Amino acid sequence: MNRAVLVVLVDFLMISLVTLFNTNQGLLQAPKPESSSSGMGVEVQAVQDLLAVLQQALAQEQLARGQMSNQLTRAESQLQARQEDLAARDQMIQQAQQNVREAEARAKELAAERARLQQAQTATQQQLAQVQSQQTTAQVALQQVQQKLQAATAEASSSRTATEAVQTELAARRAEVQKLQDQLARLQDTALTAQVEKGRLATNLTRVETEAALFRAQLDEKREQIATLSQEKERIQEHATTLAKGMDSLAQESQNLATEIHEDRQLAPNAIYRTYLDNRVDCSVRATRSGLFGIRTGDAKDSKIVLFRDNGKVYALFHIQETALPVWGGGGDWDEMTAVLARAGATVPLTGLSLVSSDPRIVVATLDEPTAKQLGVKPFEVSEDPAKFQDAVVVGGKEGYYGEVEFKLVPGQPRYLRMQRRPIGKIFGKFSPSKGDLAFSKSGELLGMMVNSQFCALVRSMPPSRFIPLGKDIAAQRSGLIGAEISRRLQALPSSLQ
Repeated sequence: MNRAVLVVLVDFLMISLVTLFNTNQGLLQAPKPESSSSGMGVEVQAVQDLLAVLQQALAQEQLARGQMSNQLTRAESQLQARQEDLAARDQMIQQAQQNVREAEARAKELAAERARLQQAQTATQQQLAQVQSQQTTAQVALQQVQQKLQAATAEASSSRTATEAVQTELAARRAEVQKLQDQLARLQDTALTAQVEKGRLATNLTRVETEAALFRAQLDEKREQIATLSQEKERIQEHATTLAKGMDSLAQESQNLATEIHEDRQLAPNAIYRTYLDNRVDCSVRATRSGLFGIRTGDAKDSKIVLFRDNGKVYALFHIQETALPVWGGGGDWDEMTAVLARAGATVPLTGLSLVSSDPRIVVATLDEPTAKQLGVKPFEVSEDPAKFQDAVVVGGKEGYYGEVEFKLVPGQPRYLRMQRRPIGKIFGKFSPSKGDLAFSKSGELLGMMVNSQFCALVRSMPPSRFIPLGKDIAAQRSGLIGAEISRRLQALPSSLQ
């Protein structure tokens, strides 16, 4: 029975109970004939309605039972079909298992048959080897029999012709005796001639023995000369080896002397400035981020930089203000930053920048040798001894000035040089050193970069301390945090170096 029929049934029962309750209450107060008839009529009507509802519920229940019976019949049919299908599958599985067992038995029989055939093949091969050995023996015996037959045949032929041969041989013997007699006469003549020749040969032998003794003496003398020459050759080789070592030492000393002369040779500021102009590289840095209302904002820096070589590696040298990296904390983070080096039509994109450990304002980018050659410039060598000369040549990074400047070592700060002002006669162009300017030694080697108007940070043995990837990867680096780190490192330096 469904839920709606139950709700209706409960409602009618409640109505009937209320009606009966009201009827009984009226009878207790003041019963009247009219009220009693009316109450009985209502009760009969309620019972009839209840019966109608119950009949309707019964009809619906019978209909639901019929539907359930049909569903049950279909389910039984499906179950029977499923059982028949499972029985067929079990029979197929049993048949497959029977086939597998028969196949396994057949495989065992085949394996036994194969083993038997292998044994038979082995025995047959042994018999074949014995037959071949017997065949070889028979062939040898046959050859021996054939040889004996040939010998017997030859002996028979010899016996038939023996008489003829004896007679022929007798005649030949007689002729040979005559020939021997003739030869004996000739040999007697030859013996006489040989005696004469023997005397002559004896004389020649004596002469040859004398010459041989003379040759042996000369040979011994030559051997002594060869031994002397060998000893002399060894002494010459030792001397040549000594000379070669001396030449190598002399070449090394010459190379060291040339290097020392080159290092001690002072170049004119004009020559150093010309080298700087010939080897500087254009650098373009671009940075963008999303601004207010999604508008893209950015920063662009274009500058001239140089390459230098330190500890076998090539670096591009930047002042941090030549990049888009923040010097102080705060501000938005860059979503993307790119840096490209260009010269004479060749362009090289950089994959990242690196802060150095000695001063956060110095930024480098590591390059390989093919990239440096692609740009067509010669990286500057780093000065190994900055204190070798009293003066340095300062070249303006942006302005066209350069000049000689006296510098002093900074006590307690071995990574910095203090630049002293010189008279105006030593200056070329509008000279006002500022941060980002480059300092070169008088031999043309790179000393470092000006971090402010007085101090120069040396670049020798200056390993990178933090790598900052470029492109879209910089968003994960949080450029604002990088600026805060640079700010903390700057504030940690003495006030004169900031």
